[in-house]
Amino acid sequence: MTTKKSVALIIVLMMVLSALAGCSSTKTNTPGEATKAPASVEENAGTSADKAPDGETSAEREHATFSLLNMSAATTTIDPWKDTPVGKYLAEKTNVDLEIEYLVGSDVRQKASLLIAAGEYPDMMTTADASGDFKAAGAFIPLNDYIANSTNMKDCFTNSQMKLMTQEDGNIYWFGSHATENAVYPSAGYYLNMDLLKQADYPEVKYFDQWQQLIIDYVAANPTYNGQSTIGVSEPTEAWRASAVQYGGSRFLVGYQNDGLTIVNPDTLEAKIIMDQDFQKEFCKMLNTMWNLGIADPEMFMQTDEQYQAKIGSGRIAGLYDGRSSIQVGLDALEAADPSRMLVAFPVVLEGVTTERYRGPRNFIGGNGFGISVSCKNPDRAFQFLDDLASEDCQIVLRWGVEGTDYSVGEDGALVKTDDQWKQYNDINYKQSSGIEQMSWFYFRPGLEALPTSGTILSPSNTAEFASVAYEDYEKEFLTHYNAKTFCDWFNPSYDAMYEPGYSIRQRIDTTDPRKIAGETALEITLEYVPKLAQCKPEEFDNVWNEFVGKLADLPLREYEALATEMLQAGAENYKQK
Repeated sequence: MTTKKSVALIIVLMMVLSALAGCSSTKTNTPGEATKAPASVEENAGTSADKAPDGETSAEREHATFSLLNMSAATTTIDPWKDTPVGKYLAEKTNVDLEIEYLVGSDVRQKASLLIAAGEYPDMMTTADASGDFKAAGAFIPLNDYIANSTNMKDCFTNSQMKLMTQEDGNIYWFGSHATENAVYPSAGYYLNMDLLKQADYPEVKYFDQWQQLIIDYVAANPTYNGQSTIGVSEPTEAWRASAVQYGGSRFLVGYQNDGLTIVNPDTLEAKIIMDQDFQKEFCKMLNTMWNLGIADPEMFMQTDEQYQAKIGSGRIAGLYDGRSSIQVGLDALEAADPSRMLVAFPVVLEGVTTERYRGPRNFIGGNGFGISVSCKNPDRAFQFLDDLASEDCQIVLRWGVEGTDYSVGEDGALVKTDDQWKQYNDINYKQSSGIEQMSWFYFRPGLEALPTSGTILSPSNTAEFASVAYEDYEKEFLTHYNAKTFCDWFNPSYDAMYEPGYSIRQRIDTTDPRKIAGETALEITLEYVPKLAQCKPEEFDNVWNEFVGKLADLPLREYEALATEMLQAGAENYKQK
């Protein structure tokens, strides 16, 4: 059995990793140089004598070596650039060697602080949630002129997306993330294991109270599994992953989309902090109920993310809230060990809530991304490298693999895979060893759009063909019980974004701004109090909640909300343009 499709589109990335850039310009930007953003790509596009057309051979490129830091943890020991066919193809195409480093641990902000304190950076970096820190430190070079004079890059962004990447000083320092949409699995949800659902005769799972009761009943009937106690509920609580309990799991309960630590009124674009809201209280009450029943994970508030993933892989967990990309490692292990206990996501809401937005909008994220650092000694060559990777040919290889091995080109120019090639694409082990979809920071072109030359959707996971081959036999059998074709069928579909997501707005705010500090402090207080709220006696819960809300009230959170609202409203016009 394959170890699972890491449907690696991720929404993982989603939160973050794209890389885009343009070819070497006749002008070299120096660190801190202020270059105004172009009013439009077309208006400012030019040509440069040192630029090469698509298809130029590597022999015509100066050999270069660059260091790259991906602010995400590695999911495999395989180096995607040096040790895979995809990486070797791109290395030959671009005449570049890459030294790739990954985040060790899960604290992005801590890693950023260490780099900033040293004043030395890798040549290229993803920013993740530390984009504000890096911006304040002047860690990235301006990219405006490079984009305007690029061969490939200028075709990768709309004018509105260019504006969304532009910072307050008029400069673009990193390339944002294009929208992705997974037609096979929802990006987030309240999960239950298949064995639970089977024993409950495959119920429709709609409400939060119902989800809880299903877990309670299941653990009562199945107190152990493989000689260990069954865990009713577990959640991630290490570093940034703690967002699941700080605000992530509660916003969906009342029909809001993912806007980071805020909820946003879709009509007025008014932002409000989540942590002191009544629906967050309901989420914490759930943890309290499970804890006092003795069926919550007793290590929940002291475990690492690795330990959390291992428990998912063990099959012991009955239910949890999380994003799929965040638990893919655990799901892969679980499928290999006991697929009958695979976790299935549902769009759970509080009773009385009539809609849900788990799959969220198709956003373009400008608040974080991928850029060239001020430590890079040859930014012109670095940008030339990125512009080469932005070519249609390289973008196809990054996502589809190597022609002949992983796909072929039909008579109409469309990219096609055989059944065996689709099975390979659906196997995470093969994807890691081949390099397919293992370098998402280089996703320059939007995966949801058709390629200009072939008309094929750039991301294979978004094609109709993939949906038909994506599932293992046990998944297909499970879906028959719900009269469904995909695990997204009981979720509302994604929709076009109308404003910049709140988490991107948060990243844009200067880290020294007292309002930003207030929001970050609120997260720290929440992480302190969630364990207290979960572990106290039921009769003490309201008093602990009031104490928690009182501490939040001492912070200027309303000022943070006002600033976020102002920024959301100001940027909304960009979503009405092309």
